[in-house]
Amino acid sequence: MHKQAEAIKDARVDMRIPQALKDVWQHAAVMRGNSLSDYIINAVSDSAMRDVEQQYVIHLTVRDQMTLLDALNAPAREPNESMKKAAANYKKAIEEGKLIVRN
Repeated sequence: MHKQAEAIKDARVDMRIPQALKDVWQHAAVMRGNSLSDYIINAVSDSAMRDVEQQYVIHLTVRDQMTLLDALNAPAREPNESMKKAAANYKKAIEEGKLIVRN
């Protein structure tokens, strides 16, 4: 059982679904030895975690990994004029209180 299912249950979700879908969910829950509620919580939690991971985890091919590592290991280059201007604008914005940096 997921930790979410073990936490204090103080929220509620109500929904209307076709009876045939509920029957399938109930059958699957029984096959796993779960209540219908626990089955739905586990299934939705698994799906939600995958969806969130897809937004925050970058998957690279081996070729892309090697390209990234080569770029990270390459000697640092002098910043070009655009980068110098951006750094100066950033510093000025902080000094003028237009940008707040929090740690």
